[in-house]
Amino acid sequence: HPLGTLGLVINRWLWRRWILRKRNRGYDLQSTLVVGSVSDQQHISQSLTERKWAGYAVVDTFRPLSDADRDEEGNAQPWINELMTKVEDGGVLCIALAPSCGLGGGDIRELSWSLEGRGTDLLISSALGAVTGPRLTLRVATGLPFMHLDEVGLGATQRAIKRVGDVAVSATAILFLSPILLAIAIAALIASGRPVFFRQARAGRRGEQFTMWKFRTMVPDADAQRDALREELESTGPVMKIVDDPRVTPMGRFLRRWSLDELPQLFNVFSGSMSLVGPRPHPLDDVSRYTSFDRRRLLAKPGVTGLWQVAGRSDLSWDDSVELDLVYIENWSPIADAAILLRTVQAVLAKKGAY
Repeated sequence: HPLGTLGLVINRWLWRRWILRKRNRGYDLQSTLVVGSVSDQQHISQSLTERKWAGYAVVDTFRPLSDADRDEEGNAQPWINELMTKVEDGGVLCIALAPSCGLGGGDIRELSWSLEGRGTDLLISSALGAVTGPRLTLRVATGLPFMHLDEVGLGATQRAIKRVGDVAVSATAILFLSPILLAIAIAALIASGRPVFFRQARAGRRGEQFTMWKFRTMVPDADAQRDALREELESTGPVMKIVDDPRVTPMGRFLRRWSLDELPQLFNVFSGSMSLVGPRPHPLDDVSRYTSFDRRRLLAKPGVTGLWQVAGRSDLSWDDSVELDLVYIENWSPIADAAILLRTVQAVLAKKGAY
């Protein structure tokens, strides 16, 4: 029944919010032991500490498996026994294996058998971690298991699904928000004069140029001041971020605070030059400063909102923003888009990182 399904979804959402809130406050976290090199131990410990919502708390570490730890027959059982002793003494509920743990497939199998019946989980972080998700599938060839990695980017069917969603949502939003768009345009005209709209060439999918629309939030000659501001701030990254940008008008500051200046991009979405969700498009002079790694974010159609916006918006570093864009591209799904749109509403209401 539709009402029953809706009730189930709401119930699960409320329980999940309750659990996440408890975890963020440091409750109900699994005590975790990290196995790997010192650098990997520090990296995983920091990542889990910063992401308490994941449900893990690092309480101890253990050295990687080496040849010296194996017995005469080459088995890792002596090392595993030592690890199990540490797990029991520390009341550890989870073991996290870093890429540098030194364990092969057979060793991990032996370790998993040693954990049987102990109530201890096993997490495996590998070099494939950056490409896990829908692109990674298990295939068996000639009796051997292989991990198959699909090409980066959306296939034709996925692009069609995403496009249908973009058209439906953008058309509905334009229809219902048209009075608000008109009111903002009139208020902006009275407060800041003409032009009401700001349009600029941006880099789209695969670097193709398109014109992006926004409500104007800066003085008319803002673009002419970019180079001078970049030199003054000694900005070396591709994207220049200014917390108190002197070019922003009072009306523009209000629009930015509530992300209302982005609403005209719904027309970009409807026309097909942008998507509702995707990496944010940057001006051409910023894109010219991209590294080869940064250019990977151009594999997807740019979006009005994206994963980096719901994770911290402008408070994130450039490298973190690019990494989140690539995570989105690697793991796209309609459900992910819907989740990001809902979290965007929360981020806008919180007004965090908007300037």
